[in-house]
Amino acid sequence: MIGVVLVILVMVNMRARQERALSVQAEEVEKRSLSMVISASGSLRPKRQVDISARSLGKVTRVAVKEGDYVKKGQFLLEIDPVEIESLILELEAALEAAKSLERQTYVQMQQAKNDLDRTLKLSERGYLTSQEVDRAQTNYDIAVSNHEAAKHQIAQREANLGSAKHNLKDVKIVAEMEGIVTRLNVEEGESAIMGTLNNPGTALLTVADLSTIEVEVEVDETEVIHIALENKAKVTLDAFPDTSYVGEVTEIGNSPILTSSATGQQGVDFNVVITVRDTIPSVRPGLSADTEITVAERDSALSIPIQSLTVRRNKDLKGFKSSDSLQTKEGETDIEGVFVIENGRAHFKPVKVGISSQKHFEVLAGLEGGEKVVSGNYRAIRDLKDEQRVKISKKAKKK
Repeated sequence: MIGVVLVILVMVNMRARQERALSVQAEEVEKRSLSMVISASGSLRPKRQVDISARSLGKVTRVAVKEGDYVKKGQFLLEIDPVEIESLILELEAALEAAKSLERQTYVQMQQAKNDLDRTLKLSERGYLTSQEVDRAQTNYDIAVSNHEAAKHQIAQREANLGSAKHNLKDVKIVAEMEGIVTRLNVEEGESAIMGTLNNPGTALLTVADLSTIEVEVEVDETEVIHIALENKAKVTLDAFPDTSYVGEVTEIGNSPILTSSATGQQGVDFNVVITVRDTIPSVRPGLSADTEITVAERDSALSIPIQSLTVRRNKDLKGFKSSDSLQTKEGETDIEGVFVIENGRAHFKPVKVGISSQKHFEVLAGLEGGEKVVSGNYRAIRDLKDEQRVKISKKAKKK
């Protein structure tokens, strides 16, 4: 008898524990203005800049600018020692004159051979010369013509070499290829400049940048870049000017992924996104660190729920919710996304369909009508909450 009483008491106690209300936080489903924002960091760069490299080998003899100088297109910047190329030009000019002299000489020889051939042919017609003598005159004329043609080709070659040397002489005097600011100067007078090759870019002497249009290049994760579109608005803040923000706009979205490896060996996939700053940034310098917030979607008066309210439950763990006409769950679906709505002191799981997300809320596309109270915290309570479980709203959570 005593054993039966004990069993009954244990069952009553277990049922009481099961029915004990779980303290939760709650928030009312209501309409809000939402903005979906993607954050990314990068650095400033000019939209247009030119890296000027050495196009001839030699010592830098003159530097006419310094970093920060404003230059116009065609303005003289620096010069590489022209003495060697000037000496080469003199040699090539002399060689060209010699080739022209040889061409004149071979022309005279060709004319003489032509006259000899003509006389030989006339005498041969009269029977005074043999065919062997005619052949010899013809051969001499052909050789003279060939020598004259070779002399003309030699002139063309000398002229080409001289033209190339004069072009190289222009290369030692480097001028600005665009209007802008000298943002980097890598050489000083007396240093040697090295020409670039196929595998070696050579000495980058200086950089001229047009700072009238500034861009921010950031790397965005593959899960977020799919939401970004051209002309999306962005807010740009700089570490150098933390109290000021600038308006930007997405102008480029990379198509090729950037693969990065982490310490765990896992490989991440990012994409380059370029944001053009529409505002003027005072005292701007390429390379300044920048943080961006890209607004990819906005909703006015959107029905919304707290982000932490959205949870997932297995179909078999639910006691039989009623799907609304606007949201039907698939038959056999194992994981269902939804929220817990508080009704008559119990938490009822309701599936929902969500849209964009802001920093704190999800847009509700279907499943709720507005005005319901949904469980919003804490995370542990939402994780452990059962469908139709008794709950009580904590006083602290009632404040919005």
